[in-house]
Amino acid sequence: MKTRIEKYFKIKENNSHIQTEIFSGLTAFFTMVYLLFLVPNTLMGAFPEAFNEAGELVGSYVLHNGLTADEMLVSLTIAACIAAALGTLITALRTGLPFAQGPSLAIATFITYTVCGELGYTYEQALAAVFISGIVFFIFTMFGLEHKIRKAIPHNIKYAVTAGIGLFIAFMGMQKCHMVVADGHHLVKFVEFAGLSDYNTMSTILCILGLVLIAVLHYKHVHGAILIGKILVIIAAIPLGLYHHGEINLFAYDFGAILPTAFKMDFTGFLSHGGSLGMAGGLIAAGAIVITLCIMDVFETMSTVIATDHILDHKVHHDETNEKIKKTLEADAIATVVGSSMGVTTVSTFVESTAMAVEGGRTGLSGVVTSFLFILAIFIAPFASVIPSAATATTLIITGVFMMSVVKQINFHDVEEGLPAFFTMAFIPLTYSLINGISLGLVTHTFICIFSGRAKEVKKGTYLMTLLFVLMFIFM
Repeated sequence: MKTRIEKYFKIKENNSHIQTEIFSGLTAFFTMVYLLFLVPNTLMGAFPEAFNEAGELVGSYVLHNGLTADEMLVSLTIAACIAAALGTLITALRTGLPFAQGPSLAIATFITYTVCGELGYTYEQALAAVFISGIVFFIFTMFGLEHKIRKAIPHNIKYAVTAGIGLFIAFMGMQKCHMVVADGHHLVKFVEFAGLSDYNTMSTILCILGLVLIAVLHYKHVHGAILIGKILVIIAAIPLGLYHHGEINLFAYDFGAILPTAFKMDFTGFLSHGGSLGMAGGLIAAGAIVITLCIMDVFETMSTVIATDHILDHKVHHDETNEKIKKTLEADAIATVVGSSMGVTTVSTFVESTAMAVEGGRTGLSGVVTSFLFILAIFIAPFASVIPSAATATTLIITGVFMMSVVKQINFHDVEEGLPAFFTMAFIPLTYSLINGISLGLVTHTFICIFSGRAKEVKKGTYLMTLLFVLMFIFM
């Protein structure tokens, strides 16, 4: 059995071991599982009738689809777990790469607050948009257009994307453990140490100690350093009371709870939602939403792929690498179609899946382990939801540290190369958006080349992407 697994995933060829891949898969799961609960909670914002006047979710409130808020939240959670498991499994088996997929938080926010909130679409109509975008995205990959996009992105921007994602991930980790908190004067500030009885103070201290421990273990070349550090942080958090309190009822969910929201896409309503402009306006608006979803999905997945590719430092032939990336995006599209059919929004490659590569994962076996745990999360959802934020934060921050190493590949002494890279790297965490970072970097790069007399050096694909981003800035 062990030999078959090693041969199938080419573990020895990739200088890895089965135990390393298992550790990597476990680390990825514990790093990303919070998203399987955060995304459904975000999507509940598409149902304003679920909230009272104070803005609190009331589980007994009945939604427009006849379900209670609690029933809808459970259904969305199960759908998120299934979509994540499916996308991750397909990617692992078809590509042999350590990627994990799941519902995108960025796109879930766009669906909730823009499509449903500002534009007035129902959630069922939004699901129709996601379903269509998944099909369009799949066709997009079939023609190999994703390869042309990768070639159109300059190398300095690619390195900056990896570093920017690292900063973004680390910043999210600092927020989760309350190391940095919101501040009216400076946007964010360092936590104020208010004594050992203060939750934020102790969570920050525990996170820092966990990071020191992981660094020491990594220095001593201990396999599974991140996972070991994370488990020890979880154990330490229990007597300190630094976990999410609540009733833990294992096996509280089952697959049957997804049925009320499965296959509820409203295609007719989505395509005809044109207001005073009628059917023509509806089709134009629908097209704009689908294109936006595709663009967001392409660049969110591509950014993670680029970042992970740098960590893995692939030595294989470029054609093989490109084919694996193509298959990764195809899995993304398939999972999006399936996920929207079950009631959840666009599936993309998790930014946090870079933790898989950082922990040593080099093959699809890591993804298989993570996929299995995503399914298991359905039945142990209440337990998974109480994982202390300090434990998740340690993984996010240490992953960000490793990803920052690519900065040395950028020549900041050359402002023509350094400025676009800086914009890319800085605006990803500052605006909470991969697209904003890439677009600002790419637009800056193109205009610098044009006005410095090097317009011919810019690729046609780069010009096209720059034009699309400029139009996006103007009209969105």
